Amino acid sequence: MMDRRRALSLLAAVGGLAMLRPSVLFAASADELAGEGQAELTGGNVAKALVLLHEAESKDPRNDRVQALLGRAYFQQGDARTALTHFTLAVRLNPEDTLSRLLADTISQFPMPAAKDGPGRDPSPSRSRPSRLAQEAKAEREALAKGAGKTARQGPWRVLIDAGHGGLDAGAAVGGLREADVALDLTLRLARALAAAKDEVVIHLTRTADVSLPGWARAGLAGFYGADLLVSLHATRVSDPTAMGIAAYGYGREPSDALAALVARVENAAYGPGASWKSRGGEGLFLAAAGDAVSQARFERGRELARSLLRAIPAAAPLPARIAGTAPLKLLEEADAPGILLETGFLSNADAAASLGSPDKRQALAQALADALLAALRGVKMPPAAGRG
Repeated sequence: MMDRRRALSLLAAVGGLAMLRPSVLFAASADELAGEGQAELTGGNVAKALVLLHEAESKDPRNDRVQALLGRAYFQQGDARTALTHFTLAVRLNPEDTLSRLLADTISQFPMPAAKDGPGRDPSPSRSRPSRLAQEAKAEREALAKGAGKTARQGPWRVLIDAGHGGLDAGAAVGGLREADVALDLTLRLARALAAAKDEVVIHLTRTADVSLPGWARAGLAGFYGADLLVSLHATRVSDPTAMGIAAYGYGREPSDALAALVARVENAAYGPGASWKSRGGEGLFLAAAGDAVSQARFERGRELARSLLRAIPAAAPLPARIAGTAPLKLLEEADAPGILLETGFLSNADAAASLGSPDKRQALAQALADALLAALRGVKMPPAAGRG
């Protein structure tokens, strides 16, 4: 029979853990723990996030989301070497995890001192007990260090299509319709519609599932893929219920009209606080490799393509072309490529929401956008066969 002292010690340990995370008394799954860890990361509580994420890893060491979040936590803490281990594990488990591949590729280009445990810090499982999976990931890391994952320059336009929002960020919502779902569906349909023009465009996607993706990562992926154009798809809500149709925006320090100001306010709020990562170790490393300084020529190219795309939208499209304007959008400002933010309709308008809720009309809209994008790209000089124009 357990003596009184041992019973009290056990009770104190359980109580302390429950104070850290009350739900620990219940059988939380790895995904549930990962969600809690991600929330702590977003709030800047890295130490607490690591406790939750390592607990999730012990439940499911082959969970790619857990490995990716562990990478983010260590990266945010300034431990690039351990972050790289987890990012490469995440890529090996899920080759479509473009964010982890981006960060692994970026980190691996820089020399990294050996990680040391700080006072009172327990060695992480990835260092103290290297697993077979970690050993296998070494080859993947070496391949990434040599630039694997980047598409060789072929000559056609390289277009990165970004499905706005996703994961914890649903975007606008009307009834059962979520902006994140609309954007992803349109993005996948648009990519398929453009597949037939492989001699003219090479398509990359920022996300292919309902996952959270920070704004700075969306911007960084433009440089990672060497994109000639970033197209970000949205369908937001604004306070003007009469706003309807397709709006295309390039970057401008001042909004071109009242609707552009509304769009910038909503989309910049969803973009997230990029500065919070700059103030914590690791983000400077990413920003140094992600792209060049802001270029006015890049912004002008984005504005030119936004105007051309909107003019080329066919009259038979499910939603009419409304306006091409400029807005101080963080994504377009930070992306290392000319960029267009497309509001493919406004969910705050009942008619637009009805169209976006119809699969047939979304297919027709995606085809109209594909035709318009190709027409816009044909109207400007094609990028050179090597390098960036």
